[in-house]
Amino acid sequence: MAGIQYTIRKNRYRRSYIEGFKVTEDDVLVFDQDSLYHGIFLDPLDGIERDRYWGRLAMKLTMDEDMACYVYVLAINDLVIVDDNDQIFDIEAFLKDPENSMIQKVNMIQRLGAKRFVNRDDILLYDLSGKNLLIGIEILGQGDARIENLRINAVGDNFMNTFPEVYRERNSFFHRYMSIFSSIYNDFQDEIDNVHELLDLDTCSTELLELYGSWMGIDLQGGYLSEDILRTLVKEGYNLNKMKGTRKVIERIMEIVLGEKVLVLEHNSIRSYLKNDDSEIPPGIKEGGIYDVSVLVKQHINEELQHRLVYLLNQFKPLRTRINIIEMDKNAQVDSNSYLDLNATIPEEKNVVLDEESVLGSVLTLE
Repeated sequence: MAGIQYTIRKNRYRRSYIEGFKVTEDDVLVFDQDSLYHGIFLDPLDGIERDRYWGRLAMKLTMDEDMACYVYVLAINDLVIVDDNDQIFDIEAFLKDPENSMIQKVNMIQRLGAKRFVNRDDILLYDLSGKNLLIGIEILGQGDARIENLRINAVGDNFMNTFPEVYRERNSFFHRYMSIFSSIYNDFQDEIDNVHELLDLDTCSTELLELYGSWMGIDLQGGYLSEDILRTLVKEGYNLNKMKGTRKVIERIMEIVLGEKVLVLEHNSIRSYLKNDDSEIPPGIKEGGIYDVSVLVKQHINEELQHRLVYLLNQFKPLRTRINIIEMDKNAQVDSNSYLDLNATIPEEKNVVLDEESVLGSVLTLE
């Protein structure tokens, strides 16, 4: 069987030596343009038993054409050895020490017999054996580079044990040939094991979010919404469909997209109220139809955002309803017949000018 599989994530990256890379929240190593050297030495992988055979190293490597990626791999039983001068030498401590340069670390691990692979994202390690596996990655050149989904198998093949023992010679031609099918099998198994992530609305890709939205009858395709808004809409898609055709769904969609509450005015309800109150009907409501709705917002809505909102709201509003989005000015204005209630306050505009010799005290507020 495939044996032990290591998937490198944030916890192991934190214990590793990293220079010139940034680790994102989704376990991706991103090339840091401001750094001179770019390399990592992973925290040693423990194979549990001595002389453990290792199988395969695979990752998703993305980089510009003018860049080169060097992968160094060393399998060794003991991380603490005695050097030629009869001095105790701690390999792990040397690799993690920030005082030692990347060049020194690469030279040291190569002297111990590490294998080097150039521009490879899928590497067979069948000829390596040892309890601990040391992995170093170095990227040279200028540009953009990413390393993600880094994983290592401790055995790496699924089919060799099904053949007679005479065919099980390790690292033979037959073994390497069968590894092709083992690798395909392992990749399929990884996708099956991680299929739950495709159904997780917090981790799935935006393309899948658009697909899941279409399953609920919501058209979210076209990239007209940010990822955060898209995830929230899909998560609440069931409840939004339950509220379809109501005032609440308009309020909730506007709140999701704009990040703040809005005021929804139904023209038919306002007309009925004003007629009973013998008040004058505002021009905007008088001219609108009985099915029209005005949405008052407290922020500026540019033309692009307005198109996005209207396109989204049209999927949930009643059929004959027209929605008007109205921006409310932050500065209030009253006419000559307005009255202020008890304790009402009108703030005055204050202009303050300080010269070069002014000194402010410890408790002072400028409005």
